[in-house]
Amino acid sequence: MREFLVALLEQKGYRVLTAIDGEEAIKIHEANAQQIDLVLSDVGLPKLDGWEASKQMKKANPQLLVFLASGYLDSHLRAEISEGGIRGFIEKPVPAE
Repeated sequence: MREFLVALLEQKGYRVLTAIDGEEAIKIHEANAQQIDLVLSDVGLPKLDGWEASKQMKKANPQLLVFLASGYLDSHLRAEISEGGIRGFIEKPVPAE
């Protein structure tokens, strides 16, 4: 899914930085914070899940736009994430349009 989204976003003219897990995402964000306008993360990342990684990135930059993707989010987690300032959810599988 990552390769599909990278290709799709780059085709639309976006510059995309990728991470293989939540810990790497935080490191990439720390090194490139001034150049990052939006974070799109899967909730189910290894090492540190996407929700936890996004909280840390938003702590460093409260204005950061974050969207989380998941095939399933239970209502409790969805409510917690919404209260945490996440802009939206993307249901997987992700359609190209």
